[in-house]
Amino acid sequence: MEKRLIPSPRSLDDVQIKSRELIGRGWGKLERFVFRHRRFDGEWSDEVTRDLYTIGEVSMILPYDPALDAVLLVEQFRTCGLYWNEATWLFEAIAGIIDPGETPPEVARREAGEEANIDIARPVPIATVYSSPGGYGERTHMYAGRADLGHAGGLHGLAHEHEDIRAVVVPLDEAHAACFDGRIRDAKTILMIQWLATNKSQIV
Repeated sequence: MEKRLIPSPRSLDDVQIKSRELIGRGWGKLERFVFRHRRFDGEWSDEVTRDLYTIGEVSMILPYDPALDAVLLVEQFRTCGLYWNEATWLFEAIAGIIDPGETPPEVARREAGEEANIDIARPVPIATVYSSPGGYGERTHMYAGRADLGHAGGLHGLAHEHEDIRAVVVPLDEAHAACFDGRIRDAKTILMIQWLATNKSQIV
């Protein structure tokens, strides 16, 4: 049994990209990659074809008020459920796409203002993750941050970005419970809430 998680030593020298083709573009882009990669036994794999959809790089922030022991989440319509014939208005942490020249903490603070009209003084890093690595290229930087949520909430969002956002302030205990009873269905937000539940002393 492995006692430690040690990543295998790999670099782009262990991937041979045979072709990369843009096959669709809209809000994001859909690319088709044909490649081989080094196998764990040292040999090269057969050629593999995979389609990868990428919108961009994202920054997320979970605002936390230690005085209230509460977090702020936003609710909005997401297209993901249309594939499954579901109406998916989802609770999530605040998020936004990182534009060229911006840093992830800068975007976290900007989006907190746009989506909830609150200020985050110091975003605390949680993790950087790939949300669906099999076919989605989005890379997400996740943060938590202290905020005054005493008067937060209400409707927000930028009209020119078609945003219709409801901000809600809930006790951290309730948000944590919602990760297990189906009210929160976004995997990244669940991860962030569970991190905060055990690390909230870091939010100062």
